[in-house]
Amino acid sequence: MKKTVSWLAMLVMALGMSASTSAYALCDGCVVAAVQAAALEITGAITALGTTLQTALMEIDSDIGAIGAKQSGSSVMAANTQREMTAQTQQQHEIDTTMQDTELPLDPCATSGSNYALQAVHSVNTTASNYRPGGNAPVSSKPLSTALNNVAPSAEASRRASTTIHEANYCNANEVLLGYPGCSSSSMPDGDANADSLYSGAGQPGKDVDLTFTTQEIEAARAYARMSIDPEPPQYVTKAEANTEVGKLYIAMQKAYQANISSAQSTLNNMIASRAPFPGSDQLIRDINSSSDSAAQYFNANASPAAKSSGKMSLAELEDFEAGRRWRNPYWQIEMGAVADPTKLAREQLYTTAFMADMAYQNLQRSQHIEVLMSQILAVLERTGERPALEAQLQRVHATNAH
Repeated sequence: MKKTVSWLAMLVMALGMSASTSAYALCDGCVVAAVQAAALEITGAITALGTTLQTALMEIDSDIGAIGAKQSGSSVMAANTQREMTAQTQQQHEIDTTMQDTELPLDPCATSGSNYALQAVHSVNTTASNYRPGGNAPVSSKPLSTALNNVAPSAEASRRASTTIHEANYCNANEVLLGYPGCSSSSMPDGDANADSLYSGAGQPGKDVDLTFTTQEIEAARAYARMSIDPEPPQYVTKAEANTEVGKLYIAMQKAYQANISSAQSTLNNMIASRAPFPGSDQLIRDINSSSDSAAQYFNANASPAAKSSGKMSLAELEDFEAGRRWRNPYWQIEMGAVADPTKLAREQLYTTAFMADMAYQNLQRSQHIEVLMSQILAVLERTGERPALEAQLQRVHATNAH
């Protein structure tokens, strides 16, 4: 910059000298030559200065363009990022909305069958198995426990045991009125001899159906099963008698008898076990009572006394609850009539269909069991009808002494 200023000063001096040329006409040629040389240098300096300024301006333009390009690129990138974030946010919102609209309800009442039925079925199987002789199912009545689990005595001893069981807990009003020995008023008259003990629970005439049995109702049902199936089981022989030939034949006949009887006993044991409270049902009832929907209202209005007092329920009551809390429940009808959400209505229909499918499968299992029982009944009829004649004919064949 200093060099440029000096050249400008010389230019000014030259111009001044040029302006006064007429005054100094007598100047010698050396002065003129010096002025011309200075003018040339000034012109070159001005040209170089212009070139330098032009180069600087071009560099500035380039820098400005680069900065603009960078800013433009950053703006485009920011816009793209913003669009991607907006799209992702919208997509996540749609996913959350879909999940909220279609997720299964947290209320266990809506899926009580699937949540607890499997556990209840396993409990029924193990409980029914424990009802077999030698099982560990507890019985508070000593004479009944002895009759169910101990070695079968003679037919006469079995009859006396039946009388003892009846007099201890199940005398009816007529027997009390007649003064039968050992009889007193009972809350479960004829509990050991009435089919209601199996289906609705032993109790006074006129009682409502209990689908969850108390301990006393379970024992009455087992006493009824004993009386209706095999009140006088074949007597066990002694060890010495079992070693004889006739004793061995007797044992074979005893086992053939038990093979058919056990099928009938299994059916009744399963029925009783399905009315016994199952482990985990207390949590189910707590879940139901903690809700405020139509299922809770139906349960509180229709649950058996045992379920309400003990806080537990049976598989039979669970199935009845799952079926009844919809069609037989006016609160459910009001709730479904007021609901306009198609997703909830579709879910409710899905649960109902699934429950019907499970009931259909259980009916299939029961029908298979019925077929087994019918086959055994046919076999019994054949043995009692045709077998004696066949045995008599065999004796006549042996009498021929044919060789």
